[in-house]
Amino acid sequence: MRLVKPNWVTHDGSPIFSVDIHPDGKRFATGGQGGDSGRVVIWNMEPVLCEKAESNSNIPKMLCQLDNHLACVNCVRWANNGLLASGGDDKLIMIWRLAKGVGGTTVFGVTSGVETWRCIATLRGHQGDILDLAWAPHNPWLASASVDNTVIIWDTNRKCLIAVLKGHTGLVKGVTWDPIGKYLASQSDDKTLRVWRTTDWGEELLITEPFEECGGTTHVLRLSWSPDGQYLVSAHAMNGGGSTAQIIERDGWKRDKDYVGHRKAVTCVRFNGNIFQKKYSGVGKPIQFCCVAIGSRDRSLSVWSTYLKRPIVVIHELFVSSVLDLSWSSCGLRLCACSKDGTVVFVEFADNELGGQALDAAQLIGLHERLYGKLAQGGCPIVEAPELLKLSKTPPPPPAPAKESEPAPPPTTNCVQTINSVSTSLTKGPSNKQIETRTSDGKRRITPMFVPVAPEASENEASAPVPTVTPSSSFSSSTQVKSSIVIEKRDEIVQPNVSSTATMNSIAAGVAPMLKRKDPNQKPASNSSGPTTDTNATTTNASPNKKSKTLTERSGNTVIFPPLKAATGPVCQQAGHYGVTITNNQNLYQLQVFQGTSVEPLWEQYLGYSATGLATSPIIVGVSLEDGSVHSFYTSKGSRAAPPLVPPSPIAKIHAAGSMLMIISSYGDVRVWDLNPNVCRLAVSTNAAHLVAPNTSLMCCMLHNGMPLLAFSNARAYCYHKEMGTWMLMGDSLDPVWRWSAINATTSSQTVENFPRGPLAMFQESLNRIAGRFMPPLRLNHGASCIMSYLEQQVLASKALSSSQEYVHWLMAYVTFLCTHEGLENRLRIVLDDLLGPAHSSANKSSSWDPMILGVKKHKLLEDALKILSTHLRWQRLFLEYKEQLEELKKL
Repeated sequence: MRLVKPNWVTHDGSPIFSVDIHPDGKRFATGGQGGDSGRVVIWNMEPVLCEKAESNSNIPKMLCQLDNHLACVNCVRWANNGLLASGGDDKLIMIWRLAKGVGGTTVFGVTSGVETWRCIATLRGHQGDILDLAWAPHNPWLASASVDNTVIIWDTNRKCLIAVLKGHTGLVKGVTWDPIGKYLASQSDDKTLRVWRTTDWGEELLITEPFEECGGTTHVLRLSWSPDGQYLVSAHAMNGGGSTAQIIERDGWKRDKDYVGHRKAVTCVRFNGNIFQKKYSGVGKPIQFCCVAIGSRDRSLSVWSTYLKRPIVVIHELFVSSVLDLSWSSCGLRLCACSKDGTVVFVEFADNELGGQALDAAQLIGLHERLYGKLAQGGCPIVEAPELLKLSKTPPPPPAPAKESEPAPPPTTNCVQTINSVSTSLTKGPSNKQIETRTSDGKRRITPMFVPVAPEASENEASAPVPTVTPSSSFSSSTQVKSSIVIEKRDEIVQPNVSSTATMNSIAAGVAPMLKRKDPNQKPASNSSGPTTDTNATTTNASPNKKSKTLTERSGNTVIFPPLKAATGPVCQQAGHYGVTITNNQNLYQLQVFQGTSVEPLWEQYLGYSATGLATSPIIVGVSLEDGSVHSFYTSKGSRAAPPLVPPSPIAKIHAAGSMLMIISSYGDVRVWDLNPNVCRLAVSTNAAHLVAPNTSLMCCMLHNGMPLLAFSNARAYCYHKEMGTWMLMGDSLDPVWRWSAINATTSSQTVENFPRGPLAMFQESLNRIAGRFMPPLRLNHGASCIMSYLEQQVLASKALSSSQEYVHWLMAYVTFLCTHEGLENRLRIVLDDLLGPAHSSANKSSSWDPMILGVKKHKLLEDALKILSTHLRWQRLFLEYKEQLEELKKL
């Protein structure tokens, strides 16, 4: 073990409240006080690890210093994708990204050092100091804890607020995610620890007993969840008058164990992100365990293993003040701690000192799947009781006495949700209630219950339970998770001349229509747009196994997407340098726009109804209200862009880009308005209902060049092309041929290097995240035609989206592929001929050939293609042929 305390890691003597090591292990960040403002500093890890590097003046120690925060920074946290989040006493959260170039100034604030980090988002919503942050295991969600007694969940991609968790009555000082994304835990000065469900943001668990004797003596209460998801370890707890870290087991939420030994309150806990395995030389299975570090106000640090009753190491008198934060490196062998005294300590362990070898990524995924079942689409949430998958194929169990519970709230696609709302960024989880209705004639009906099946599972796999295993840790439980389904009984009066197959829509109103399987005997419900007629529904002799209606059988006024609900908390979004918030001010709803990090609004407006949705761009602010109207304002000036718009049906989504404002109705209608100051006009009017498969939700929507782009939870994305007047498929990550071709096409250095970040790449990466770990089981011996077809599709899709950078990238990838495979000279000549154009000058006048494409000269593209040909000797003849023609055309 090696211990290092670099004296050059300092905030000029001011306290350091947080430290975090970058996922790549090459950097670490600190947050705290700095002069007259908050300070974030990004440091180089190399001088910490190597003494020679530390003494080498050519190797920088500080990479960047950021003084943008107006008050002390309490927490810094890296995301897996390299983004950095910081939160502080100025009630702001800033998201930072490394920019190209050397040194410089950020958009707002001052930086110094050899790297440039820019603030790409400022999140506003808390009414008090922010004390802790935690990135979700599946980015881009971020949780923040504040002294305003709330926890807020943010979507950092859309720069908006997803949910506000209210329940704590004291300062919330710590927050942590379950590593599989099902729960979020928070700890507060109100002497409670609360566990929240991420499916509906409801409270799963309230723990008070271990904290009843605790006092509010700590600056933070940073709790942590083990990487296997089995244990949650709290900060400051008490046992027999002594300070402990309480261990809470996931199985039954048992809390009969704790970590003891610290003389003062435990301030921070941090699990190593790796799961370790210890092998025995004799007979027996290897033991798998986790490591956790604990810091305390007694200035000491201890490291524990979940399979040992004593700590691995205890280091006393590390600092002259309280330990405030801990961080492990991704390799699992380096631990960093910071203190209120303004110093940082690094502990480096040898390979065998922690007691085992870390599992690799594939083994970790396998462990999670054995414990919790297959990942749902999008990787989160996990079906924690795999035996529930049986219910999708087998009838409900016979009725049994059960305790009443409240029905699950309906899902919503609103970007801002309260504690009982559901975010569409997650695949909807199964309801925990089945409703049994008995009619007066003695018949019994069961309302269907939606249970999601992993996208890669076949029909036979979906009906079989996923095996669970018991981890071989001494603190692990051997009890499997039991089903929590509650059966609610209801009585129904059967009126004369009314069939017993009457509609059950009113009973199942708590389940969103897009998540329900239609009862084949069920009559359609009427709505405000008028009655519907189902020609396929029957009242007698209906087959109980009849499949749900196909996409083409949807009627125009069927609810496709859940309508937006009125927000009860603050609504926030970021667009460029502008931050937009909507808050309740004495029953009037105050819309405020801030510029940069300013705490004074640029302009404000009052609205008479509660907001259901907010869409912001640097040009336009769009707000949908609970009365069904849509109000639009110019972001920089505050003046209205148009009179309030009233779409013909309830709004399910609202989005803004540039001067364009898009709404998607709950019936699938898509409207895009161009609110240019000179001419306000309707740009797109279409319908997307036929794109929505059963049990599918809308995961993302955006605008590019005025064209709507939609991505769904079945890993399919579409773009509406205005000139062609139709939707076009942009990708399908569950199509085995498409996914296989994409994987194999992007393995070459040509397609990976300098990959452009355009709309096509963004959407297709989102589809891959939705599809999770789905890998096509294809073994194509002659897959060249599939890859060639995929590359052609990418070229045409980039052209349809008018994404010039992506078009050039995929065109060159296509040329590279044609050059490296036999028998494709004809295809290669087609591409080169189109780029060359007519071979003589007089032909240009009568030809429809355009020398430009997406603002790029075709002859410039031909030169790039010829450079690729020049690296392959077998294409020497073709290279000389087209090069000579191109030179002759240049002379003309």
